[in-house]
Amino acid sequence: MIKKSIPQLPSLDLQKSKNFYEENLGFKTLKEYDDIFLLEKDGFELHLWLCDDPSIPQNSSVYYQVDSIDSMYVDFKNKGIVHKNAHIMDKPWGMREFYVVDLDGNLLKFGQNINI
Repeated sequence: MIKKSIPQLPSLDLQKSKNFYEENLGFKTLKEYDDIFLLEKDGFELHLWLCDDPSIPQNSSVYYQVDSIDSMYVDFKNKGIVHKNAHIMDKPWGMREFYVVDLDGNLLKFGQNINI
């Protein structure tokens, strides 16, 4: 039985990634190790692991289902972190979404169900 899932994203510089996630996305760091940082937000964990190949984060992503997506979008847009080609929009699969790309190229997708 699967009890929970923890996304793990590659980072080319753990300290810079940690700062980005804390300052822009509101994560808090739980633990730091030489090659992996454990972060948390709203009871959900995210692990950042040290990587030296820039193509890996450029091909990695995570999807977060959220509440209050419109206010989250405004906050992230004001911080200048919303991807230039991924502003908020309603998708045909019933989700309202926007995307952020972190410092290393990891794609962070945020969505809220609009078919409730």
